[in-house]
Amino acid sequence: MLLKKYLLSMLLLLPFLSMAQKTHPNNDRIVVSEKKTENWRILSQEDRHLEAASELLYQVQADTSRNAHADYWHIGQMYAMIEDYEKASFYMEKSFDSDDEQYIWYYKGTQAFLRRDKKALRKYAEKLNADHIPYYAGNARTLMKLLNNFDKSYKEALETKSE
Repeated sequence: MLLKKYLLSMLLLLPFLSMAQKTHPNNDRIVVSEKKTENWRILSQEDRHLEAASELLYQVQADTSRNAHADYWHIGQMYAMIEDYEKASFYMEKSFDSDDEQYIWYYKGTQAFLRRDKKALRKYAEKLNADHIPYYAGNARTLMKLLNNFDKSYKEALETKSE
């Protein structure tokens, strides 16, 4: 009889135990959600761009479930940050798979900067700035930064405050 009561108590408590919320190990506050920053982004923020590119390249090759197009774009960006524009262009080209006109303008404009083709960069920057959906507002600003700071490196151009 005692065993029956114990089992019944456990069955009644089980739903409440499963609803218990986790707390952060350093305090008693409830943690709703923690989005973990990928290691390559941390490396990039620390100006360790070559390491970030290597980390991403390893991940894209080891994990077929990743978004390879986005990863190759970011690998290209990491190489652009260290002014290895040939590798940057190569990896960005591997990332390209789109029929979205506005993305194509962003892609071609970025490639024009890497190839040091100011005329082509101006063409795509102006197109994207004249006609973009809100989703591409950041990309339009990026192309304008690259155009307005064409004499600077990719990294310096992006770090310049917008006019």
